[in-house]
Amino acid sequence: MVFCKYQTSLLNVARPENEPKTPLARRLREIRRLINDMDRADFAETLGISLGALAYYERGDRTPDADVLLRYRLNFNANVDWLLTGQGDVFSDASMAKANAAPAQINKDVFKHVGRLVLQLHKEEGIRLPPDAVLEAQSNAYNDLLARAEDPRDTAELTALLPWLEARLRKALKAAVAEPGTGKRQA
Repeated sequence: MVFCKYQTSLLNVARPENEPKTPLARRLREIRRLINDMDRADFAETLGISLGALAYYERGDRTPDADVLLRYRLNFNANVDWLLTGQGDVFSDASMAKANAAPAQINKDVFKHVGRLVLQLHKEEGIRLPPDAVLEAQSNAYNDLLARAEDPRDTAELTALLPWLEARLRKALKAAVAEPGTGKRQA
C-alpha cells in the first residue's frame, strides 16, 4: 500500500490524548473535563495560551508557570492549592462546581418537551401568550427544571423531574388566572 505525504499527514491530525505523566498534568486535564469537557482548543483560547502549550501541560511534558496557574483560577475559579497538591476542593468557590457542571448547551429533547408542556398548560387554562412571551415562559420553565436537578447534564434526571415541573406550572397558572392584574388572563 502506498501513502502519499498528504494521506500520512491526515493520519496524525486527530491523535488520541495520552495518559498524563504527572499528577499535576492529571489535575490540569481534570479541570477541563469538569468544565463541560471543553474542547482543548477552546480551553486554550480561554486561558490565553497556545493549543500546543496546553497539550504539553496536560501531558506532563512541561510545567505551567505561575501566570498560567493564575489564569486557571481567574478564568475557571480553579483552586490553585488543589492543582499543585491535590489537596482541598477542585474549585475555590464550592458553588462554582455546580455552575461549571451545568450544561454548555441546551438539551434539545428536554427543551422541546418543556416547550410543549408550557404551551399545553397555557391552552388548558385558556391563556393566550403573545409570541415573545411564549419563548420567555418556555425558557423560564426550562431554567426552573435545571435549577431543581442535582445534575443538570443528566437527561434521565431532567425527564424524571417533568411531572414536578408540570405540577408547579399548573399551580402558578391557576393562581395567575385567579389573581387580577398578573397579565395572565383567559382568552
